Amino acid sequence: MSFPDEKSVLVTFPSECRAISSAVLEPGITKIDGVLILQVPVDYSSDAPEEDLRRAVETLKLKGRLAGLMTAANVGKVFTVKRLSSDGLVVTVAVTAGTSNALVAGEAVAGDAPRVAGTINVVVFVNKALTDGGLVNAVITVTEAKCLALRVLGFNAGGTSTDAVIVACPDGGEEKLRYTGPATRVGALISRAVRDAVTESILKAREAGSRNFLDWLRERGVTLEDMAEAALALHAPHSEMSAEEVERRFIEEVKRLTCDVNLNALISSAIHLEELGLSGRIHGLSADEFKGDPVHLLADEIIGMAIAEYIAGTRGVFNYVRYDREKPGVISSLGPFLDDVAASLIGGVMSKVYSER
Repeated sequence: MSFPDEKSVLVTFPSECRAISSAVLEPGITKIDGVLILQVPVDYSSDAPEEDLRRAVETLKLKGRLAGLMTAANVGKVFTVKRLSSDGLVVTVAVTAGTSNALVAGEAVAGDAPRVAGTINVVVFVNKALTDGGLVNAVITVTEAKCLALRVLGFNAGGTSTDAVIVACPDGGEEKLRYTGPATRVGALISRAVRDAVTESILKAREAGSRNFLDWLRERGVTLEDMAEAALALHAPHSEMSAEEVERRFIEEVKRLTCDVNLNALISSAIHLEELGLSGRIHGLSADEFKGDPVHLLADEIIGMAIAEYIAGTRGVFNYVRYDREKPGVISSLGPFLDDVAASLIGGVMSKVYSER
């Protein structure tokens, strides 16, 4: 491992390797001597990124056949290497991770152009030869480990829209490892090394750790601007405050509340229940029943009332009921627990805005 300059990191292998790659440069089943990870601007956009990588290889005067990856993360800061071994089997994993582009598979808008910012790059070298099937199996193992690392760190995502994986091994050998799933010895080493490297890289970037309820809601498609718009939809004009002033105070108060540990706990518990319900993991309630928001499901309203009362007392509960019943704006598009979170947060804060004018 070396840094040819402050914007790149070079991962070199002991000899030419057979690899499976989703890299920008040298994708597919290929033979490579190493991997160049190039740092690019956050707003980087190109119709031919592979040409940019080739130029970087030439400019840096690098030798051999190199796969090329890109990231907007600071490579000098986030680059992480983990090496694990067992009975002569050695797995080395190199990672650069950024999560600003984290998303849940299937929730990206079709046709949206992928962004480079927030890429998680994982390079794996196994010191034993693998069959083609073993290489493919290793990609699955890498992806599962990466997803677990993100979940443990609190991300509601399995990766970003531009993640890349390279798994490399010696080219040749009489005995090739056919299976590399997490139950195998090599798969277990890959899993642990990837999980540890991804976790450490994200922590180096300071993109993990505790997040407030606005972060959690934003990941689920509910922004502060969306809530402000919904709040004003049931705004009752007041002679002493314009709609613009109400919106300003609403936004200020919501931001202030993000520091409240009890409110964060209540909202995060509701979000967790939403995820359990959508996957059919609330006992006695199937996923389809949950999505229909059945009348016998009362826990969402109970949490909603608790949030509203905590923020603004009885007035907050009264206003929560208004927003929950009318469901203006973004509230109407949310699931059983999330709509009550948004309605109670909006109702409680709006009550507070008016009572403290």
